[in-house]
Amino acid sequence: MWDWVRHRPQRCLKFGTDSIGWAERARNWCGRLRQKSVMCTIPVGVVIPSPTMDNVSQPSRLVPQVRTLAGREGDHRIENAAFLSEVPRDISLLLPDTAVRTAVLTLDQIPARREEREALIRWRLGQEQIFSLNNAKVVSQVFGNPGEGSERAYTVLAVAIQESVLKQYESLCESVGLIPYEVGITSLRLVDLWKKVSRGSGWLCHDVLWVALSDRSLTVLVFHRGQIVFYRCKLLGAEASEVLATDDLLNRVLDECRVTLEVCQQQHPFLDIHDAVICGDGEIASLQSELQGQLQLTVQQFGWKSIEALGWGERGSQQGMASLAAVAGVS
Repeated sequence: MWDWVRHRPQRCLKFGTDSIGWAERARNWCGRLRQKSVMCTIPVGVVIPSPTMDNVSQPSRLVPQVRTLAGREGDHRIENAAFLSEVPRDISLLLPDTAVRTAVLTLDQIPARREEREALIRWRLGQEQIFSLNNAKVVSQVFGNPGEGSERAYTVLAVAIQESVLKQYESLCESVGLIPYEVGITSLRLVDLWKKVSRGSGWLCHDVLWVALSDRSLTVLVFHRGQIVFYRCKLLGAEASEVLATDDLLNRVLDECRVTLEVCQQQHPFLDIHDAVICGDGEIASLQSELQGQLQLTVQQFGWKSIEALGWGERGSQQGMASLAAVAGVS
């Protein structure tokens, strides 16, 4: 959970390059939990994620689709005055991974107070001089410290979002009565959901290569016993189905995974990675086979079938990476 958030909204809107996802959960008058996930495709080029440039070229083309997904397409009229059928609602807002800049930091101590923690992480980012923090909001996710004694340490994924980029998404949401109370990036929300459904699988005792194909990009993360030690996102320019069906693109993904393992092994000699998780929509047999054969990894897929036990995927739900990420935003 991002540091500034005190509670997680029960509605999530996920923006992507090819689709928008929406998920919500609520209890009816008799206390029964109701869950809904939907998605819709959007015109190519309307959302082009970038950490520095405008992301949404034509917001007016997205407003009707967001309104419909969120169930806010109807107005009531009383005495010739129109007003929205519901008061503004708070939501989690998920951005594509390629819309932000990220850095993995290692800290010996984490201040208990949120304000001090945010100040320390921003200061460390400034010291590292990895990227400019001018006009950027910095948020972070802290991963636990399983070590003992002198080995105790925290790893932090720090995320910098340009205010101008964030404002575009926020303004679009607010125009249909949705208030972004929490902002996150797609890959980390999916990781959080994976950790939830994998509880008890023993992954906290192992090192894991985690690969996500979403929003025409590849995101690779490496975890050492539950702590993040590596994060990288690269633009592929093609949907996951195209990547897995095209030899050149598939080889790019494999090369990226191979280089990631080599770099991590050099920087962290203690790593011992034998397990991989692929988060992607549809058939992953080709990538799974190559990771198992070339990199000698045991591979599992994380997708819609993985969350059936949580009650999602019922009738009326629409399954895809955008809606899966939206589900992660409320789970």
